[in-house]
Amino acid sequence: MASGANESGTATAFRLVSVHRTRLWRWAVGACALLGVLNLLAGMAGGLARLGLPMPVAPLALHGAIMVCGFFGAVIALERAVALQRLPGLIAPLAAGAGGLFAWGVRTPVVAQAAWALAALALLALYIHAGRSRAWSLHLKVEMAGALCWLAGTLAWAAGDLPAGVTGWVAFLVLTIAGERRELTQMIRLPAAARWLFVVAVAMVLLAVALSPWQAGVASPLFWIACAMLALWLLTWDLAPRKWSAPGWAGHTAQCLTVGYLWLLAGALLGLYGLVQPGAVSAAGLHAVLLGFVFAMVFGHAPIILPALLRLRPVYSAWARVPLWLLAVSLALRIAAAAAGDGNWLAVAGAGHALAIVGFALAMAAAVMRGRAPGGASASCKLS
Repeated sequence: MASGANESGTATAFRLVSVHRTRLWRWAVGACALLGVLNLLAGMAGGLARLGLPMPVAPLALHGAIMVCGFFGAVIALERAVALQRLPGLIAPLAAGAGGLFAWGVRTPVVAQAAWALAALALLALYIHAGRSRAWSLHLKVEMAGALCWLAGTLAWAAGDLPAGVTGWVAFLVLTIAGERRELTQMIRLPAAARWLFVVAVAMVLLAVALSPWQAGVASPLFWIACAMLALWLLTWDLAPRKWSAPGWAGHTAQCLTVGYLWLLAGALLGLYGLVQPGAVSAAGLHAVLLGFVFAMVFGHAPIILPALLRLRPVYSAWARVPLWLLAVSLALRIAAAAAGDGNWLAVAGAGHALAIVGFALAMAAAVMRGRAPGGASASCKLS
């Protein structure tokens, strides 16, 4: 009898620990997501203020760092932590999100730099754990290289070399996305040339990041050429362009990703042009990549990420595609306004960027609400 009571008590204790662990996990994931959203809003406010729009609180000098490290860093790290289902893995997104708060809330860039360096190191640890516990695939190594670029960029910025820091941050996003897309192309047989071209382009990005603090004149063209190679590779061999006309979320994702690849190519060409003709257009290459390419990836992957991260199943709506085209039009307007030096149209373009991002968030919120209605989940599954 005593033995049975002990076993029952032990089982109850394990259940209680499991319940508390699950609650802690959900609260921690929610906190990471909230920090990411706050950093997104702060980064957007800083960007709009730089374009001349009145913003009550706007961290002008740090808005790019907040967007890349505080928002995208938190979201990417959170996705990896949730995939591995490890509570210590949440250190990476928490540190990334907290770094954003230190940057725009407390206004202590040094602490933000330390937090983002910690986040990058923790993300590297997540990739190492995934490789050791599962398998060291090519796409995992590419994504891990992206995290290393995040760390290198943050350290370069802390050392006073902001251009090298920006190169590392952009490389972080480009390699993370390229690695994710390369994972999906494992399902199709690629020619040997395609496999080698991908590896060469990734190696060129890494070399550019390594050279940027010392040989910026060599690193910049190397980086943009590598981005152009990756864009052409994705347009040629990725699955997304082949599903442009697919119905539901599949077609939504395909259109977002294909448009994003075109923006990556446009950004690379603008970046190369800016090396020959420095000026306002030279910065357009960065915005074409960070806004056109990266946010198109966000728009395209959101219907996939939401069920994985937050167990939400959005029901497809064609309205979710409108923000993609609004972002594209406003970004094209921004490039033209920058070339003409027209501050008024730059402000209009910035408002268009913000409207596209907020509009997409509202469209996804509405899709999630429909998914929570009776019968919504089944409809979501069929359409996606």
